[in-house]
Amino acid sequence: MITYSIDTPLIHCKNVLGECPLWDPTREVLFWIDIDLGLLHEYHPKTLDLKVHQIGQKLGCIALTETDHLLLGTKLGFAFYRVGDPPPANFLDVIPQGTGSMFNDGKVSPEGEFWAGSKGPRGTSKLYCLSHDLTCSILLEDLTTSNGIGWSSDGKYFFHTDSREHSIYRYTLRGKELTNKEIFYTPSEGTPDGLTIDSDGNLWVAIWDGGRVVQLSPEGEELAQILMPVSRPTSVAFGGQDLRTLYITSASVDLTEKEKSAQPFAGAIFSIQTQVAGLPSQCFMLRAKLV
Repeated sequence: MITYSIDTPLIHCKNVLGECPLWDPTREVLFWIDIDLGLLHEYHPKTLDLKVHQIGQKLGCIALTETDHLLLGTKLGFAFYRVGDPPPANFLDVIPQGTGSMFNDGKVSPEGEFWAGSKGPRGTSKLYCLSHDLTCSILLEDLTTSNGIGWSSDGKYFFHTDSREHSIYRYTLRGKELTNKEIFYTPSEGTPDGLTIDSDGNLWVAIWDGGRVVQLSPEGEELAQILMPVSRPTSVAFGGQDLRTLYITSASVDLTEKEKSAQPFAGAIFSIQTQVAGLPSQCFMLRAKLV
């Protein structure tokens, strides 16, 4: 296994729970969120300009659309947001209030639908699908912390992380039907968090409480690792014009003062150049009108 290391951050942004890095090739912008503070970060690598937008509620995930609006998975539902506008209202609420659950990681499928999971009390979370017509269905139930998701390049498999189970699972994919659940990967230390898939079909996975990012083969073998100066990397995304920059978010949430002192870059965003390119992010395809 090849080992790389990162010593210093790209941006020392001190996120509480940095998550969901997302490269927008049209604007040449990296977006990411701070879940608990409800913040959307907008970074322009060419100018080094960084803007922070208040969303007005907790955020679980974000996605590109075919317009200049982002699709947000908020605390309890979904909203569209044009960067720089006032905080948006949800157009659809999905998760009932008072359940202790909220949206977490999500990603747009190859078919242009938004798959987003929730996190909450053990066994109460779900993986949802927001379809083109803005209806929402349930794909998986009995989850606890729905996290990183991805689709194999040949379309045969769907990868899904339940972080409370410390594992990535692989499902056989038939349309939106998920069958033949099997454990794909369990790290020796820590738990899998967000993930992305490169142009060779390998998975790149942030290992929460493991202090590293791992590259996995389509069979689940560790090919490489990136050692981090923080214990809680949260998610990864490829960006840049050639999609060979791997961006890594991290968290400082729930660290003790001693741990924070030992990890001054906790909550920062990091980057590293890779030999393999990533894949462009899919855009959510809206085929309905908002009422």
